[in-house]
Amino acid sequence: MSHHQHQRALRLEIDHEAKALMLAVGAQAYWVARRRAEEASSDEMAKGWTGVAAVIERRTAKRTSLLSYLLH
Repeated sequence: MSHHQHQRALRLEIDHEAKALMLAVGAQAYWVARRRAEEASSDEMAKGWTGVAAVIERRTAKRTSLLSYLLH
């Protein structure tokens, strides 16, 4: 597998995991992903969960910022 193919596969895995986490835990998905990144047993796993959190953040940016506004 070439580097380009590997990176594409990794992005697809991260996207899939973000969708699954959002379906499973809803509004808490971002915070679950961040916690998993902090608790990861390797740097590679931490990077993966950080990527999942970033995808979730992008998808929920408007809702997250509105929620932050209302809570602060």
